[in-house]
Amino acid sequence: EEDDDDDDKDLHPEIHDKLKKHRKIIPKGSVYRVNTDCFHASLRAMLLSRLVTEMYPEDKRKSKSNSDDGAEHFTRHIGSVTLAALRYASFEQHSPHNLLEDKEESEEEKHHRIAEYGMFCPTDTIPYLSAETSKTLKAKVGGLSSNLSTLLVQMSNLQYPTIVTEVEDALGHPKGGKFEICTRQLLHCFRDRIVHRMLTSHHGLAAARIVSILQMKGHCESDTIADDALMPAKEAREILHKLHKTGYVDLCDMHLTKTHNSGTAIYLWEVKQDRLYKNVMRNLCTVLLNLRLRRMHEVEAGSEWMSRAKDEGQSEENENEEDKKRYLAFCTGLQRLDSAILQVDETLILIVLLSSPTLK
Repeated sequence: EEDDDDDDKDLHPEIHDKLKKHRKIIPKGSVYRVNTDCFHASLRAMLLSRLVTEMYPEDKRKSKSNSDDGAEHFTRHIGSVTLAALRYASFEQHSPHNLLEDKEESEEEKHHRIAEYGMFCPTDTIPYLSAETSKTLKAKVGGLSSNLSTLLVQMSNLQYPTIVTEVEDALGHPKGGKFEICTRQLLHCFRDRIVHRMLTSHHGLAAARIVSILQMKGHCESDTIADDALMPAKEAREILHKLHKTGYVDLCDMHLTKTHNSGTAIYLWEVKQDRLYKNVMRNLCTVLLNLRLRRMHEVEAGSEWMSRAKDEGQSEENENEEDKKRYLAFCTGLQRLDSAILQVDETLILIVLLSSPTLK
């Protein structure tokens, strides 16, 4: 049995190092299970913090003027604070530490604990802050907790999109207030952004504007859409028919008589949200499949360059400068494909997470 344990240690040294500190409380031969819910929540936290950083970038001009005054613009730390708050919330919700404590609780306490998921005080997120953010806030007057509470209050004033909600007023609160990250609003913002970018790249900016108008106003005639989109009626009708052909918009005809005369009918355009997002998902999956197939083709076509790179220095042919340039171009192409695959994959993760019924 000890020989088998040594063999496993040789095969998985990193895993054994991580589990070494738990050896005293976990018996030998125990079976470990990956906490996939906590892992998915951590992925969502990372992607949403990146989205918040992109939506509220640091203003270089304000940062420069503030640095001259000894101050600093608060948007610099928005992504880090959002990531820390979401990580704390995921740990509280999915970590089994409450079960390990083996404490009895009533139904009322259980419902209260579940209702508190996602809410946090500034001091709760301190262990999850990045080293840079923690050091910067600690160096300011007032200390880490006070400055973190002030930063969260400033973040709650941002509305496009809303990042943080101030559940309990920070002024006079013993722990600096209670806050909650608006996860659903951020995911909705991200999903609308994906739809807008896909429509812009496939059909143009005017098509994306038309879909946004229909999402906001509902059923509209083509002339009304043309007036709201600030374009000629003929151009608006052409774009609407293209969008209808690709499944992004739907056409609803209302007949005024029982004869169903097309001359007296009223044609209204609409966007069905479920169908729209399913179409976006289908297109994203098609893009991901094509990228992976392209990468497989590139690897097969460049197998000769990869074999030459492995045997570098053993043949005079590998010392050719032209071969080195071609191999470098081949590696650059693979890196671009890998980057594109990761970006599409991250986009799909957030769209799938938005449709999860357990999302708070």
